[in-house]
Amino acid sequence: MKEGKGDFSPEEWRRKIEERVLELENKTKKLEAERAIANLMGRYAFYCGAGEGERIITELWTKSEEASLEYGASGVYRELWKVRAFYLKKAIPGVMTTVSFSTPYLRVSQDLKSATGVWMAFSTETDAGDLGVVKPLEADTRRVLLSSTGKDGKRYRAEILLQKYEVEFRMEEGEWRIYSLHVSEYFRCPYDRDWVRYAAERFVTDGMWLESLFESPEPLPPCSHGENLPSEASTEHWQYAPDRLPGALPVVLREERES
Repeated sequence: MKEGKGDFSPEEWRRKIEERVLELENKTKKLEAERAIANLMGRYAFYCGAGEGERIITELWTKSEEASLEYGASGVYRELWKVRAFYLKKAIPGVMTTVSFSTPYLRVSQDLKSATGVWMAFSTETDAGDLGVVKPLEADTRRVLLSSTGKDGKRYRAEILLQKYEVEFRMEEGEWRIYSLHVSEYFRCPYDRDWVRYAAERFVTDGMWLESLFESPEPLPPCSHGENLPSEASTEHWQYAPDRLPGALPVVLREERES
């Protein structure tokens, strides 16, 4: 038998209505948080494509010195100045990075002060190399990363990547900010080649690729002793190889399954 209005006193009905309103308010706030975080990551993608590293740091990242960034097997770079080096690059004609996010999975905390998200990302890395107006010198790290060669012998880079972005967010002064970022590469390969055959070859350049990501023309702080080195070893890293099984689920999904 269904409960009717007469089954509750006015005070009980008022309490139930207040509880329901509070529940709806919390759901609305979580949806608003998810939308704000999705917009943040959308801005991240467009800023990447426009070479706006400074805006990524100042508008999207935390102000906390506990910020951390981990890319593949790079190790964990902890402290804001180390994260800045990842984004602040010298603009070079013909060099471009793009990222396009999909399949977002977000989990916002009950107190609306923190959140965790994971995205798949289709990305590109481009360097005109010998075909550009600023050609890399023989000793330049750029040249090592030029993975394609034309019939004329000129080298360039036109790579596609499938990545996973795992991100922790914090609410700071009324705005969501990236607190930590872990980027994993499923695969990376030149556009005119496939990732299966390229898997073995990519390991030759992975070390230089990862080091170059954290190089910056900006002066380093005295505490760095002239080098931007990782603060600690990588937490975990998996990338495709013909002899490997698929990698583990993202941390946030593993935690949900175990809870």
